[in-house]
Amino acid sequence: MIQRKQTLWLIAAVILMIVALSTQIGTFNLEGLTTGKMYNLWITTENNEHDFSTWPLFAILIFTAIFTTLTIFAYKNRMMQAKFCIFNVLLLIGWYIVYGVMSQVAQEATFRPSITAALPAVAIVFIWFARSGIIADEKLVRAADRIR
Repeated sequence: MIQRKQTLWLIAAVILMIVALSTQIGTFNLEGLTTGKMYNLWITTENNEHDFSTWPLFAILIFTAIFTTLTIFAYKNRMMQAKFCIFNVLLLIGWYIVYGVMSQVAQEATFRPSITAALPAVAIVFIWFARSGIIADEKLVRAADRIR
């Protein structure tokens, strides 16, 4: 149901994940010069070559975006929807773990994260807000059933 506030939080989280998928999430610098740009799917070197060693970041983020979209349509079973939200948060935390490992790939270069690397963290907050709304709806329905 689109008019529920938790649906709007989940849609906002999906939009943030899509933006994070399509933008640069960091740069590698060596002696003040940019030697590579890190995206979720590849690293672009200074020779405009693509190294696809960061594909796990892309896979985790695209899976989380798809799964969050599916969570929106699971509105008939609110408790399952709340569990899906927790699973999405855990996936995004896993994304940050992989991001930390991937940022340490180049030993001689320093890594500088981009501001767009914070978008999955904002998506975590939005998903958590959605989960709070789902739990509140479930409590409201149970209270109404108890009154009947």
